[in-house]
Amino acid sequence: MNVAVFDLETNGMAGASAVSASSIVFDTGGAILDVFNRFYLPSERIDPQAVRVHGLTLERLAALREHIPSTPYFAEDWPDLLDFWEKWSVGGVVVHNLSFDAAFLPEIAQSAVRWWCSMKGLTAYCAIPKRFGRAFKWPRLGEAADVVCNGPNALSPPEAAASIENSVGEGFAQPHVSLFDCFELYRVVSRVYLHHRDLIKFEPFTVPFCPPSRQKAGAAYVAAESVSREDPFISDVLAYEQKVRSVISNK
Repeated sequence: MNVAVFDLETNGMAGASAVSASSIVFDTGGAILDVFNRFYLPSERIDPQAVRVHGLTLERLAALREHIPSTPYFAEDWPDLLDFWEKWSVGGVVVHNLSFDAAFLPEIAQSAVRWWCSMKGLTAYCAIPKRFGRAFKWPRLGEAADVVCNGPNALSPPEAAASIENSVGEGFAQPHVSLFDCFELYRVVSRVYLHHRDLIKFEPFTVPFCPPSRQKAGAAYVAAESVSREDPFISDVLAYEQKVRSVISNK
């Protein structure tokens, strides 16, 4: 069975636009089969708080879209994502914080695949205590990666994944774009699938779809000339994508 990991970067909370979408498909031996990685314009004003997290300003989105073209808005492009998963016969999709990301997909898209939330599914395994009480907190993706991949009780990766991780390396200076988070999730899931397959339970899942509001001031397209070609963020993102694509099996 092939597995996909999926991550979005958004222009805010539910009801905002998705500004990038990434998915990595891999087989149960850890070999990466294909990568989906696209950037989109928001249909509302850019949210400065969201930009502080992922760095995707309107100018950078415009520049990245020149190199990685797609339809302008994720709300129009999600059928391509479903086609991508169908092409690779994906048996399940893993998302960290599934309830949040799934709400950016229409219910028909949510119903097309089976899902597993790694955030909730790895809570007991990571066993990160809450500040008060005995219950464990939901691990952030970085925390899950520390436990599963890097900590004293880290799980060994599948042979294919070990080679891929060595080729891709540690990442780059902007760690919160969707492809980087997807690769981190791939590292986690490939290990868990190898050692603790029983933890991964792919099931149907739906939450109410929260489409982006078009009532707000729309985002005007930014002319390419206004984007600095010296912006290291853009070159880092493109270089990282090239690294990840270089390890695709049977290209």
